[in-house]
Amino acid sequence: MYAIMNKHLIQAWLLLLGCFSVTAMADDCESSAEGCVEIGKWQVAVAVGVGVRTNPVIDNDDIPLYVIPQISYNGERVFLQNLDLGYILFEDDTRQFNLLLTPSYDQVFFRRWDVNNFVLSENLLSDPGPTFGPSTDAYHKLIDTDQLRKRRMGGLAGFEYNHQFNKVDLQLHALQEFTGYHDGQEVRIALARHFLAGKHHWILSAGAIWQSEAVLDYYYGIREGEGGTLGYRYNPGSGVSGVARLDWNYRINERWSLNFTTAYRRLASGIRRSPVVNDDKVITSFIGGAYHF
Repeated sequence: MYAIMNKHLIQAWLLLLGCFSVTAMADDCESSAEGCVEIGKWQVAVAVGVGVRTNPVIDNDDIPLYVIPQISYNGERVFLQNLDLGYILFEDDTRQFNLLLTPSYDQVFFRRWDVNNFVLSENLLSDPGPTFGPSTDAYHKLIDTDQLRKRRMGGLAGFEYNHQFNKVDLQLHALQEFTGYHDGQEVRIALARHFLAGKHHWILSAGAIWQSEAVLDYYYGIREGEGGTLGYRYNPGSGVSGVARLDWNYRINERWSLNFTTAYRRLASGIRRSPVVNDDKVITSFIGGAYHF
């Protein structure tokens, strides 16, 4: 039976915006293990420290990170990991296939106090997906961000596949937006490698996120006249963003641990060329202490 462990491969990333879970076998799950949730038990923790998530959207400040709540539950079939809700369809000693509900994450750049800014997740290779329209450099200074339409948090539903071999975890998400904001699709893939040394636990993860044209157009496209522009619109095609992430945890005792996380997201070309974007990457870092209830 799987226990959900450090569920942030794709989930964090998508940011630390991402996006994936790393799983571990229940037989290997000890109540004192960092990020490990015993079957049928809740795990709640609050990390307090200092961190930042850079914001590539013009005129929007970087996002400070001070308090990061964490909540996990792993039942016989149902699991909850922060904002992810899942149901286990199949599992054996090394594989797990799930139904998954999870939020989209791109809206965090447009709403400073979005709920996803309290979750260290994010979804290194980058694919220059197709984009349409002229170079947008000249339009950055013409965009009035006060006149942009609202970008809302979409809900994603689909399948999650986990495969564990030795100390490496593979995770794959295939998701469809179901809340009706853009009806787009996302495919996320991630690999994570665990390193253990005494009380130190390191996780090095890397992956990629493919987003359909409908997703990128909803968040990063510009309708004609939007933002004060006249006679101009921007419609990005689908694209792939790459993500790399490093996590460190040191368990002081049953209640306290020290944590450090840093993640780098290379934005897809369709995002980078958007008139509302003035950077080609998102960097997230956080260091602090966590109290486990």
